[in-house]
Amino acid sequence: MEKGFTRRSAMINWVALTAAFVITGAFAIAPSAKAEEQIESITWALPSIPDTLFVPHAWTTYTGAIMSLVQEGPLAFGDDLALEPASADKWEQIDPTTIKYHLRSGVKFGDGSPFTADDILATFKYHMNPASGSQLASFYSSVATVEATAPDEVTVKLKAPNVQFAYTAAHMAGFVFKKEQLADKNIGTPEVLPLGTGPYKLVEFVPTDHVILEARDDYWGPKPVVKRITFQAIPDRQARLLAMQSGDIDGTFDLAISDVDQWRALSNVDIVTKPSLGVFALTLDHSTPPFDDIHVRRAVAYAVDREGLVKALLKGNGEAATALNPPEIWSGVLTPDEVRAFYATLPSYPFDLTKAKAELAQSGHPDGFDITIPASTDDPYMVNIMQSVVENLKQIGIRASIQQMDNNTWLAQYFRHENLGMQISAYYPDFADAANYPYLFFSSATAVKEGMNASNFKNDEVDAFLKIANENADPKARADALKGVFKIANEDVSLVPIFWPASAMAINNKYRLTGYTAFWYSIPWAIRGFGLK
Repeated sequence: MEKGFTRRSAMINWVALTAAFVITGAFAIAPSAKAEEQIESITWALPSIPDTLFVPHAWTTYTGAIMSLVQEGPLAFGDDLALEPASADKWEQIDPTTIKYHLRSGVKFGDGSPFTADDILATFKYHMNPASGSQLASFYSSVATVEATAPDEVTVKLKAPNVQFAYTAAHMAGFVFKKEQLADKNIGTPEVLPLGTGPYKLVEFVPTDHVILEARDDYWGPKPVVKRITFQAIPDRQARLLAMQSGDIDGTFDLAISDVDQWRALSNVDIVTKPSLGVFALTLDHSTPPFDDIHVRRAVAYAVDREGLVKALLKGNGEAATALNPPEIWSGVLTPDEVRAFYATLPSYPFDLTKAKAELAQSGHPDGFDITIPASTDDPYMVNIMQSVVENLKQIGIRASIQQMDNNTWLAQYFRHENLGMQISAYYPDFADAANYPYLFFSSATAVKEGMNASNFKNDEVDAFLKIANENADPKARADALKGVFKIANEDVSLVPIFWPASAMAINNKYRLTGYTAFWYSIPWAIRGFGLK
């Protein structure tokens, strides 16, 4: 998911579960409960608070950090990133194109009303309706029908087998809304706060400033330890650090890795880091000049100093990206050694201004051009990355400037798919599957308004390979198809990958949070091992 828009063993388990799920089966896991000393309240900082809490129109990590405590899907990701039951206590893969969800009894929304199959139907159909303008619509593109086949059962029929759809019910695309609320055009505003079946309910929302949640006594799962959570927007990184030092906040997600040493120096703070599976990349609009010219795209690719950016911004806590997919996300279809060996065969564009100049000279724009690149000020790296890129582009004759803007404005502009030009984007996965990123960024189906393919990259052969990767459960067939995707994508400079960063959070050291994972923005993190030490 867009930003603002460990794992190897966890993902091996995850893939094993995936394979079992795709073939057949039903799974049920009883929620565990542990008596914990109650905490009256905590204040949690985020780099930004969205201007709406309606996930289909605010699909960002920060929206997720809030709404994952209020809403949930039929399924959820466990601390090992594996699928487990949530508002559905069991699910079945009846055949390669049929999935059934069996609703857990006694589940209620935050207003006390019962959770029903009709609520799941309404949610899924909302995303599927083009008129809704859902930013998560692509996750439902494989669905043919969804219906209530019993009072406590929902059946989804797919157009064709689709490996990735299994995870839709566990991340933000699967968060279930109350049917009646979806008909209200004001949903997500302070006047119509979204209801959910999660452990907390919304009680106050001031757009772009703060959100307050209160624990529910009638939640079906473990009792929340924290009674009240306040999310406060603190965009400035230094201001967030000072707020932590003074005790004004109890924790924050999404630390800039370059700032981690400063945070570790605070006497009242613990830092937790995990591989993020995220990627930073430049998208280049292939549909219009100047980026419809392969030589211009190659010039830009050669002008990005990836290694320098990893050292300067990540302090080595990450890796220069040679392709869209972080290597770990291939787990289950390729071994780590196989991934590295494959990446070594791909067309690559190491930092080389001489080659960048030569490519531009071969293009239809040998004298360069002027371009303005938008960048979110809420993200810890976007502007800093672009400052480096802009200076390098100027050296080869491309006169670039940065348009800094708040994250909500930037994201809305990105999803409108207007005047895309060059964009700096940060993306973190909704689930750990090797086809996730390439489908979102390389599929012709997502090169549309509200889609992620801001490069407007379209290739029939890539679409055919993605179809195999999405529909075939065989790891070798998927790996071979995805290799085909990446060979074409890198050769055509579908986008310019920059780096794969680590992920870090800070928490007051009187507390603990054992359930922090790469999917912190899709899980009810405050009931995942949160409590007093």
